[in-house]
Amino acid sequence: MNVYRNKLKIRIAYSAVLVAVLLTVMFLSNMGYIGNPAVEKDFFKGFINGLCFSAVFMSVFSIVRYVMMLKDKKKLKEQYIKENDELKKKIVSDAGTNEYYFIVTGLGAGTIIGGYLNIYVFWSFYIALFYCCIVREILCFWYKRKYKSDESDYEE
Repeated sequence: MNVYRNKLKIRIAYSAVLVAVLLTVMFLSNMGYIGNPAVEKDFFKGFINGLCFSAVFMSVFSIVRYVMMLKDKKKLKEQYIKENDELKKKIVSDAGTNEYYFIVTGLGAGTIIGGYLNIYVFWSFYIALFYCCIVREILCFWYKRKYKSDESDYEE
């Protein structure tokens, strides 16, 4: 269980660094220190701020959740069991994990950079990012139903 505790501490540190970087980027961008004001539109600034605020919110939420888990052995054990569930691992594995995260990160960065270059580049990356996220959710839903029905076949 100490290995899992250390894993959570690393997640907390990563989330804290992410929050600091995103808040710094938002501040510098909104103050006009980074970016090209001639290219930026209010819509694009709103998109960047919304993306950063949602990432900050999710990171802070996960930090609080992990800190609460570290203090409560029962919650820690429940989360450990939940994360190491074989069915969930099979579903996530079949839906694709590593490739998905690299693709979404790249498309997210492309969306941001594209917004500084051209509105058409921005929308192209944004639609591709949306498509990848939708496909991921459909695959997770599909495999969840598939494996749940396989379990019920064995129970009968």
